Amino acid sequence: MAGDNDTTPPTAGTAPDIAALFAAVGMTSNFAPIANSTLVLGQEAPEMGQVRPALGGGMMREEIPGAKFTEEDLRQYVLGLDETELLTLQQGLFSEGYYGTIDDISEIEDPINTGLALERAARAAAVAFETGAAAGMEGAPTLEGRFADFTLEDLEIAKDDYLQKEKDPVIRVMPASAVDRMVDATWSKVLGRKPSDEERRVAFGLVRAAQVEAGEAVQQGGVVEQVDVTGILQGQAGVVDPMRMAAMSMSESSNLVRSAIGLA
Repeated sequence: MAGDNDTTPPTAGTAPDIAALFAAVGMTSNFAPIANSTLVLGQEAPEMGQVRPALGGGMMREEIPGAKFTEEDLRQYVLGLDETELLTLQQGLFSEGYYGTIDDISEIEDPINTGLALERAARAAAVAFETGAAAGMEGAPTLEGRFADFTLEDLEIAKDDYLQKEKDPVIRVMPASAVDRMVDATWSKVLGRKPSDEERRVAFGLVRAAQVEAGEAVQQGGVVEQVDVTGILQGQAGVVDPMRMAAMSMSESSNLVRSAIGLA
């Protein structure tokens, strides 16, 4: 266990680590003030004492007030938990939001996170007891108190509230306007005309689908070839009007031959 003056953050989730952490975050005193009084988190149930004569006659049993449960008592309580009990307490604290929002559920077992969560829960319990919002031990952050009715269903519900949601991956694609211009240029070159609205829609869909597929492949890692947008569009132009594309190709070839022999 760390010494009284050692505030080095602990690194493992054992009870001595929790004790060292309490010292680091200030949970070392039984007399932290709330309105100049001891920080009380709850009170044990009263005990029945001896039978004594009542003032008005007869007999009565003496009621002995239960012991106050303080922040120091909480510290000692946590140190006495076994691993399973400590994990259940950590899950209860998480389910009530005392860890705040975290990235992974395993973070509740980190001693630093646990100490801070217990500190928040202790402060809330003290205020509830002081104001009468919680009686007895019902507000104290213990397995017998505030978390007496905790269930794994509560934990699963809390995950929706306090676990960071994974963001959908971002896939970069060519701007729609750029794809439209390439469709126009391709149709003009290989078909000698503008595309119809339906031809443009289908060509755009083919390019976008190829870009999304390539983006997903990149996220999985490995070697991914860049999308050949020109090749996709020329292939689609040949599908929608193959005879015109063949004629344009023959015409272009003829012009090249004529230019080569100086007749063009």
